[in-house]
Amino acid sequence: MSSRLARNRSTRPAQRSSALGLVGPLIVATVSTVGCYSYRPLGTTAVPAKAEVRFEFTPAGADALRDAAGYTMRQLDGYVVQAFADSAVLVKPNSIVTVDGDVLPWRRGDLLVPWRTVAQSQQRTMDKRRSRGFAAVMGAAFTGVVYFALRSIAGGGGSTVQPGGGAPE
Repeated sequence: MSSRLARNRSTRPAQRSSALGLVGPLIVATVSTVGCYSYRPLGTTAVPAKAEVRFEFTPAGADALRDAAGYTMRQLDGYVVQAFADSAVLVKPNSIVTVDGDVLPWRRGDLLVPWRTVAQSQQRTMDKRRSRGFAAVMGAAFTGVVYFALRSIAGGGGSTVQPGGGAPE
């Protein structure tokens, strides 16, 4: 019995380190894919290529883009392909919101958006403060799960049946 107990105690640090070694990469992967994002105002002069953007259109701008888009849009979310100084930006849209409030995926090609049609432009950026908070909460949750799992493994979880005679006759 004592050799079994000694064997369990010698494997506990290895179990603990291997389980905790999985938690760190899992947290990093979770935060990088689910990170907390926010939208920040975007100027018309310094629009970086491949930036993820959101454009909200003026009523006149939505009407002006109706033929090119096929819809009267209230909002567009997508990626910047190319910016043309202060006049326009070429965007690869992901989705649009129509003036009726319908959210639709974009199934067409790139769209040239003149700045005069845009009421508000924003760039999607990772919010470091919220992402750190999310990582801390996820880390605490994973650490708790690993702690209780290792505790139950180390506890032995033996039989609760008391030794004794067989079933009564």
